[in-house]
Amino acid sequence: MTETQIATVEVPFEALVKELGAKRAIKFLSEIRRKYGDSVVELRKATEKLTIEQIEKEITQLKKEGKI
Repeated sequence: MTETQIATVEVPFEALVKELGAKRAIKFLSEIRRKYGDSVVELRKATEKLTIEQIEKEITQLKKEGKI
């Protein structure tokens, strides 16, 4: 990778609609948000400044420590 890339997390709504249908997909997301909050938004905020290189470095370190 030559360019620094910012890590993002995206869950395509279209995939949920394809598997569940539109009505059930909306109901599913509503229930998840009610029970757990909007974890995707929270995860984006927590990781928005991380680069792919930083994430790879952290994974490598955790593997060396035997944590993953």
